[in-house]
Amino acid sequence: MTPKEYLSQYQQLNRDINRLLEEKDRWKALATRVTPSQSEGGRGSGSQNGRIPSAVEKIMETESKINARVDQLIDLRREIEEKLSALPDSKQKEVLHRRYILGQKWEEIALSMNYSYMQICRIHGAALQAFKML
Repeated sequence: MTPKEYLSQYQQLNRDINRLLEEKDRWKALATRVTPSQSEGGRGSGSQNGRIPSAVEKIMETESKINARVDQLIDLRREIEEKLSALPDSKQKEVLHRRYILGQKWEEIALSMNYSYMQICRIHGAALQAFKML
């Protein structure tokens, strides 16, 4: 695995968690959606009663997946930060942290560090080479 692939895992896990949170919200919306029911105990009420337990089960499954991914995210972040701390150059550490932990765009990194876009690209390249040696 290349340093870039390794570091990119963090943002991918973040995206997975966000996708699962959206899925959980959809299941909640389905469970709480009100449908008209017939007063004589017709088909309307039966479909809603079956839908709610199923949706609750899906919500619980999704929450379990979210919790597992969050645990992975925390462990991966700790691991990445330990490796970043071993880099001797503080500019390289900051570029990699901003890019792969904070998920900032190159332009944002350049602006916040007061460097040109091209200089940030050079620092990033050197940082990846140094990270490979760890």
